[in-house]
Amino acid sequence: MNKFLLPTLLLLTVNLNNLPNQAQTIKKISTQQTFSWRNFTLALLSKKPPIQPRKRGSRDPVSVCMISPDAPTEHRIVWSDRPTFIWKGSVQKIAVRLAGSQEDLWSQTVAGMQSTNYTGKALQPGQTYEWLAFENESPSKFVQFQVMDAQQRDRITTYLNSLENQGKTKKVDNEAIALAKASYFVQNQLWVDALQQVYSVEKPSGELTQIRQEIPDKLCSSQ
Repeated sequence: MNKFLLPTLLLLTVNLNNLPNQAQTIKKISTQQTFSWRNFTLALLSKKPPIQPRKRGSRDPVSVCMISPDAPTEHRIVWSDRPTFIWKGSVQKIAVRLAGSQEDLWSQTVAGMQSTNYTGKALQPGQTYEWLAFENESPSKFVQFQVMDAQQRDRITTYLNSLENQGKTKKVDNEAIALAKASYFVQNQLWVDALQQVYSVEKPSGELTQIRQEIPDKLCSSQ
């Protein structure tokens, strides 16, 4: 990966006002700032990690740890209408439902997997959904998340498209572009979308491969 790419890729800034919940404070990215996958894990795995997986408790026999989307006090606001689901443990199936519904909008068999992309019909802006994990016939746990409203999504999409076009013009690799996008999402505290970038690279570098292995272990360790 071109380590000197990122300051160039991050020249663009965007004025996003009134993002809800965890994305309220928008920070402009300095053109002098560099960002690495290791910086990402330092922020993610700090003493007060921004990701709060739904873990099993000391008296909870369920072995599933649902990492992303996670379960903070208020449900996550997500930019992507096709998010990546990340977990640790023995899960046979995952599903997505409208919040409060008993009917699956989408489901996938995931035995032996620890992450997967949502591949159903695009989720709707402003709508709240539930991500369910099944160890057997009944769901073991669920997490709610909300897709941000259309106007906010469009502003971010415009910025990300510009970022990607810059990368392609400069003929840089996909991992560098994913890292630039992850940096943007971290700056705006959109952690579900930042993690999606971590898992989006088809042929990751050795550093990124190691980070993918570290994240579930460290986030799902006993508190």
